[in-house]
Amino acid sequence: MNKKTLLGLIFLSFMMLSCKNYYFLKHTPAVNNEERNPVYDLKFAKENMKFTTFADYQVNIINKKYVFFTTKDVNQILKANFSKPYTEQFMFMYTKMSIYNNLLGFYYEGASLEEVKQAYGRNPDADMGNGVLYAYDLGKFHVVDIYRKTGNGVIRFINLNNPDEKDPPNKKFHLEVRNLFFGLNSQLWEKNADSF
Repeated sequence: MNKKTLLGLIFLSFMMLSCKNYYFLKHTPAVNNEERNPVYDLKFAKENMKFTTFADYQVNIINKKYVFFTTKDVNQILKANFSKPYTEQFMFMYTKMSIYNNLLGFYYEGASLEEVKQAYGRNPDADMGNGVLYAYDLGKFHVVDIYRKTGNGVIRFINLNNPDEKDPPNKKFHLEVRNLFFGLNSQLWEKNADSF
């Protein structure tokens, strides 16, 4: 291999690493339920899960006006409390309203809810039996982390608010998260946590 080819490969590798983002654009099309809400078939590892959203959630497209985070922000969130490396990303969604939600989903093969609880070092803000919820501030964001155990690990939903929106103390953001996870998707939980 000559020097030009080697330098080209190194440059290409660097560019691929530096262009990493958390825009997961591989969602299969949704099927509307009887209330006309989109239902997505989320796939991670060899498992899948039905997940219902409100009609204003966007997938497979990027409108930066409604995307509140950078790659650096998500890297920081992923390492802040539960720092185990994720196995795969399976979700990225956002609402078309500036105040609400940027939502990412990650799968951690071999992880347990006990590991998650130990990593946070405090009681969860809600315990759903087969899942836990932690709400906290990190940098400019208010974050709601929701974990659910699966057959071979845990999945993590990261909900991010719009840090530029006036919403003290995150009332509208928490309402959106509650309605999404414990209203539309209450079937995912052994115990409901709609009062977090």
